[in-house]
Amino acid sequence: MKQARPKGFSLIELMVTITILAILVVLGFPSYKQWIINSNIRNAAESIQNGLRLARNEASQRATFVRFEISSAGTADWTVCQLPTTAIPATLCSATNAINIQQFASKGGAGTALISGSTVVANVNTTGALDTPLTGALAATSGVTFNALGRPTDYGNTSLLRLDANSATAGSRWLVTTISAGGSVRMCDPQIVFSATAPQGCK
Repeated sequence: MKQARPKGFSLIELMVTITILAILVVLGFPSYKQWIINSNIRNAAESIQNGLRLARNEASQRATFVRFEISSAGTADWTVCQLPTTAIPATLCSATNAINIQQFASKGGAGTALISGSTVVANVNTTGALDTPLTGALAATSGVTFNALGRPTDYGNTSLLRLDANSATAGSRWLVTTISAGGSVRMCDPQIVFSATAPQGCK
């Protein structure tokens, strides 16, 4: 009569399985980490795009000046506010009598993205830092004010027309959001060549 083999794993089998799992985790961790960073960049860029569109729509509906403003230098934190009727386009949301409409805090899913911006839409299909990064004290160039027609005021001067979302980590995504003279908002990937089959690329 044959003796029944004990059920379960032997110690050697268990150690081999754990070793293989550990190797797979070590090999897959960098890719997972990069995926998380890229997801943060995408979330930050989409939130900025949503905030800009909200400001434009509110300006048209309220028939007055509504401002989108990066509220914390280098991050995707933003504020949308209604400016006083007597305000000049470069007025900040912190001004007296400005009415807060919505705020976004970039914690969690967009917290690690680095945001920079410029008052010109230039070199959008080349890699590299922007000429006018959003660093230091926030000023008029940290946002864009839309008028009752949904168009950016002071276009080409103090109006923020381009926002980049990226990361200090090498190999990360880089997404660009631009605002046209008519107020339309577009997000694109400058690392992809724009074409009929790749509309997400930058021109």
